Amino acid sequence: MQETTPIVGTAEPPVPIEKYNDEQVRQLVTALEEPFDAHEIKWRVTNTTADRRRGQVIAYADPRAYTDRLNALFSVCGWTREYTIQVIQNFERKERGNGGGIISGKIVVTCKLTINVLGSHAGLGEEWADNENAGTSAEAQAFKRACSCFGLGRYLYDLGGNWVDLDERRQPLSKPKLPDWALPKRNATAYACGNRHNHVNGNGHLNGKHGGAPDMSTLKTRAKSLCEQVGFGLARSVVGSIAGVDGIDGIQDANVLSAVSLKLEDTLRGVERLRTATGVAGQTVLAKLCREINLAGDTLDDIPDRRTLRQLIETLEKAAGTIQASAKCNGDHGEPPRRQNGTNRNPVAAARADLIREAQRVGKLRGMRVSDVIDRAAKGAFRFAKLQGLTVESLPALIAATDILRHVTPEPVDEGNPAILIYSGADPSTSR
Repeated sequence: MQETTPIVGTAEPPVPIEKYNDEQVRQLVTALEEPFDAHEIKWRVTNTTADRRRGQVIAYADPRAYTDRLNALFSVCGWTREYTIQVIQNFERKERGNGGGIISGKIVVTCKLTINVLGSHAGLGEEWADNENAGTSAEAQAFKRACSCFGLGRYLYDLGGNWVDLDERRQPLSKPKLPDWALPKRNATAYACGNRHNHVNGNGHLNGKHGGAPDMSTLKTRAKSLCEQVGFGLARSVVGSIAGVDGIDGIQDANVLSAVSLKLEDTLRGVERLRTATGVAGQTVLAKLCREINLAGDTLDDIPDRRTLRQLIETLEKAAGTIQASAKCNGDHGEPPRRQNGTNRNPVAAARADLIREAQRVGKLRGMRVSDVIDRAAKGAFRFAKLQGLTVESLPALIAATDILRHVTPEPVDEGNPAILIYSGADPSTSR
């Protein structure tokens, strides 16, 4: 037996308004894709070991975080949702731990999310009817899946599962650390506006206050810096797809320039993921993969577009996960595999991974980007943008930069400490 009940959201469907231009749509989509603040992220145990001492946890955000983002970008009048509930009776449910099962019902909820002008998407959620919170759980699942179709919260699916120690109540003793690419770079509303002098009006449009126009020189400087960090091919692809020109200097509209910078920042998060994965898997694995997909080379400048970047990230992260799992099985506690003669398989990759780890730590302490931390610590010996192309000749410089960062602590230090001097006069525009 099956019952279907339509339930409409609290707001009426949005009143149609004039169409956004392409730049505004790109800004809004980028703002929707921005990760949630770390305090919004929670962890749920999905699997446990036989002794229940360790469990696999996955990240999720409360539905309120999703509605807050939508309200901030479009106002309460700029979006709505509609639910349809189905109750399926006489559904056989297998019980874990024995071969039997019980007959139960299942609640299936469909959520249709409509955002003004951007359109509508639907998501499906389900829960066993004997769960006292079945309706709420299925509703939240459906809503969040509909949001992910617009890009909101989609990055959470990329985090995968992490194994942690559990307490006696089978709750995590510690929370996994979120990678840099899963942390927000700025406020979502500011992301949509492109600068902090703009705001989203009641209809979801991007308006600027009088006298609040962004400085083109500052925007271009920031965009050029990002282009250098993501590499020639990716920068050209992003700039061309959004602005339709070959370089930053050809962009004369501040809104377009802001949209380009936002997409470049998102691309940089992907580049940082690629570097981390390569540090574990090794440059040889990256070079082989680049040959297999017919790239001109294995440097950052040789990656032609974001689709190729994502392909490289997915393949290398899978390879890195296999290496780490093998290392743990061999009792190496996650250290890189070693040759039979006891030397590291790739000393440059290991040194690069150490440098990135220290730079991430210092970046959090000093409120700086990883790329800026590395550039300052390197003192001209190399650049973050060329990190992947370094050879064994650069090994001493990598080790020296890592040593500098290891001396950076949260506590105040003497003026003469070089670990602090490398941050003196930091450009505020590069801080988070």
